[in-house]
Amino acid sequence: MLFKTRILALALFGAATLAQAGTAVTLYKNAGCSCCEAYIAYLKTAGFTVKAEDAADMGAVRQRYGSAKAASCHTMRIGGYTVEGHVPVAAINKLLKDKPAITGISVPGMPMNSPGMGEEKPGTLPVYALKTANSNPDTEFGRF
Repeated sequence: MLFKTRILALALFGAATLAQAGTAVTLYKNAGCSCCEAYIAYLKTAGFTVKAEDAADMGAVRQRYGSAKAASCHTMRIGGYTVEGHVPVAAINKLLKDKPAITGISVPGMPMNSPGMGEEKPGTLPVYALKTANSNPDTEFGRF
């Protein structure tokens, strides 16, 4: 009986993970940005469906989606949230699962310890909550 319970739990966990990872995202970036391309590959490897759009004015994109004060090299929309920068998939999954009442999350700048930007050190990268549109990224969402 315990074996069947474990199998069922694993099956349900796997289905939830796949459903979340299969989520479509739109990523806005400057044309020819190689680190954005690396991040897109990272998202696709995690199972996300990525629609990449080149934007001539990333400042306007960030202003529109509420991440102007937390700028990085790309802005992503997923599940009604804004994700700014090289945010780890674990943070995105937490955002989609918990559904907090925030505008989105951000990894401002282009830190070397983030997906698509060199070697990652899990549990050490701060990801910030964007509490309201265009607010300062001053509240930590978590470390991933």
